[in-house]
Amino acid sequence: MKSTLAIIQKEIRHILRDKRTLMLIIMMPLIQLTIYGYAISTDVKHMATAVYDEDQTPLSRRLVEAFEQSAYFDFKYRVGSQPELKKLLDKGKVKAAFHIPPDFERNLLAGRGAGLQLLIDGTDSNPANTALHTSQSIVINFLQTEHLMEVPVVPIDFRPRLWYNPDLKSSFFMIPGLVGLLLQLLVPMITATAIVREKERGNIEQLLVTPIKPHELILGKLVPYVFIGVFIAGLVVSAAWILFQVPIRGNPLTLFVLTVLFITVCLGLGLFASTIAENQQQASQIIMFFAAPSILLSGFIFPREAMPFPIYQISFAIPLTYFLKIARGIILKGLGFWDLMPQILPMVGIATFILTVSIRKFHKRLT
Repeated sequence: MKSTLAIIQKEIRHILRDKRTLMLIIMMPLIQLTIYGYAISTDVKHMATAVYDEDQTPLSRRLVEAFEQSAYFDFKYRVGSQPELKKLLDKGKVKAAFHIPPDFERNLLAGRGAGLQLLIDGTDSNPANTALHTSQSIVINFLQTEHLMEVPVVPIDFRPRLWYNPDLKSSFFMIPGLVGLLLQLLVPMITATAIVREKERGNIEQLLVTPIKPHELILGKLVPYVFIGVFIAGLVVSAAWILFQVPIRGNPLTLFVLTVLFITVCLGLGLFASTIAENQQQASQIIMFFAAPSILLSGFIFPREAMPFPIYQISFAIPLTYFLKIARGIILKGLGFWDLMPQILPMVGIATFILTVSIRKFHKRLT
């Protein structure tokens, strides 16, 4: 036990003296949180829009105002011809373009039906779908407001409600997942490079000639990085609560315990990478090799249900898949320990497997 504590103290001193590692631990979570929280958003609003209003009547102007007030369309350009609309779409200056034909008000009030054209840039499907569906709703609401169409009476009182994220804020979805993503990037990276650095400098060989057992060396090397992982997770969750008002509806103790479990998996990945890599650059490359599939296949950004069946099955082997459901379930839904058992058991299995393989492989390298 004393030997293990000595290794832990040595590792902590080394981390505190390494300014680059400290900057990585503190600054990277905050930078990533800022990028994902502010810059990356799936909330499609304020789309740049152009309008060519040939009618120039009170009714046509009120229609344009209805679209502006929806917050989905920002009319940046008011043009005088259809070729100008096309040019703005071609250059990517607008995502949508309205053409209100002449006699729009006259035909509408006479009940003859009036044309209204919406041109949408379909190169990006997400804003295109938003423009298509919201524009239809806005037009129907406008006709009802102007008493140009009767309000339909349906036999079903349909009242949908949004739970957990009623405002559909993308930050509520992204930031809890960011806890797991940063842990899987940083903890294995720091662990692997630290162990490989010791091998490069010949320090491990020096430790082996001292009266210390291999398991004590491994434990002493890994324990400090558990605390680093907890610090990173706490930093992200606290910043998310302060900056983005992301609520923490579940038990913080449950989140802490299951975060430590995920950190254990990350430590196993870092230890495994250190047994393969010959230098720090190789260790970083190996960690990034594991990180890319985790980001794409775990459900961090893209829904897993939309993936092809073989890819969907592969995603079950990714630890981040389970921790994303754990983090989002505790933070947003307030789920408890037993509610998350379908995610906990596979992650315990993955942690046991990766640690067993990594420790045995590390033992062989030591001998």
